[in-house]
Amino acid sequence: MEEKKRQTFWLILTALGVFVLAVYLYVLLFSEPVPREMVKLYYVDNISETHQRLIDRFNQRYAGRIEVIPVNLPFSKFSTNERKEILARSLRSKSERIDVFAVDIIWTQRFAKWSHPLDAYFNDSLVGRFLSQSLKTCYYKQHLMAAPLYLDIGLFYYREDLLKQFTDYEQIKKKLAQRLSWDDFLQLGLRLKQKGRPVYLFPANNFEGLMCIFYELLTPEQINDIFLNDPIHLKRPEVEAALSYLHDLIYKYKLSPKQITNFDDIGCYNFLLQNDGFFVRGWPGFELNVQQFNETHGTSAKVGVMEVPYFKRPETKAVYGGWNLMVAENSKHKEEAVKFIKFLHEEENQKLLFTSGGYLPSLKSVYADSGLMTQYPEIKKLYRLLQNGQHRPMRSDYTRISDILSFYFHQFLKNEMTIQQALEAAENEINTQQTVIN
Repeated sequence: MEEKKRQTFWLILTALGVFVLAVYLYVLLFSEPVPREMVKLYYVDNISETHQRLIDRFNQRYAGRIEVIPVNLPFSKFSTNERKEILARSLRSKSERIDVFAVDIIWTQRFAKWSHPLDAYFNDSLVGRFLSQSLKTCYYKQHLMAAPLYLDIGLFYYREDLLKQFTDYEQIKKKLAQRLSWDDFLQLGLRLKQKGRPVYLFPANNFEGLMCIFYELLTPEQINDIFLNDPIHLKRPEVEAALSYLHDLIYKYKLSPKQITNFDDIGCYNFLLQNDGFFVRGWPGFELNVQQFNETHGTSAKVGVMEVPYFKRPETKAVYGGWNLMVAENSKHKEEAVKFIKFLHEEENQKLLFTSGGYLPSLKSVYADSGLMTQYPEIKKLYRLLQNGQHRPMRSDYTRISDILSFYFHQFLKNEMTIQQALEAAENEINTQQTVIN
């Protein structure tokens, strides 16, 4: 009797299993699939044509699953300071229209409180693929808070087509191929000044770009000694010498037009090309601006590139720039956001940053690509220059201090304050914590 009960039990169990399987197969084969909701990622950056090409690549790969929606803050319309303020306001208000956002490499510590740590997503192997100069700017309180997108280094560009008009052009070019002192550059500039054209353009408006110019007149040791200590003391000979020299370029030597006090980098680029200036301080990628200008105006301007001159001591170096990527702490799609960031770090996509946009990739392997170096031999020189730059002071309140300094330095360069007034006012405001930052 017990045996019969067991057989009945197993028959019922088997029949039930067959029924469940049949129902499952029916649902699988004949029911309509439930569509998965596509994730929309909002990416805030200067969306150049190159950025858009990368976004399109990503959206094609993840079609139907993830769509990156660009939020464009172009350099042509927003200064770095304006971008910083827009981002800060949006993140503070917990905007749902920010998942991934780009920050100037010196802003990482400032924006860390609104960002999601990336340690869990990037192991040592992935982190080791980045240039050390970029990676250094991605940490805050021993946590990886950002991933580097591309790096910049301050450069001097010169109008090769205009310098060729001089009979001793080959000698001039030979000098420019070496690193000049500012004294050597001044001698050349005074000679070029006789042509009645602007000799040297540098961005001197009230924004971060002015601070980059200023730091390039100090050594790394001087920068650290002055700006990594509290309180900050600005009334020092090296600070006065640096600011006075920038002032002299405008008013004493008249190599730089007064208009530069209203210019950011883009303004300097445009003024140089429109007025046939000789030199401009800029960042990698200016060649693309020249190409666009030539196409628009039917001209044939051509530029060469050289190292930033050294001031007083050869230890002064060009300043690093560049942009890092961060994930908003308020983002509801952090996994997808990291997926997009890692996509941008794939070698082919990092190559596209350079070949299409002139950006210097953060990925070390790109600079070892023999095919790329053959096609773009200038990348060797740029890589060499990347080894000899210097960072701006890395501190969590950097943006507050920088805003104060650029404001008062700008007042001095506009002749609206003496250098003593500018330095004293800036020092007092920094050390008394008067300014409320965004």
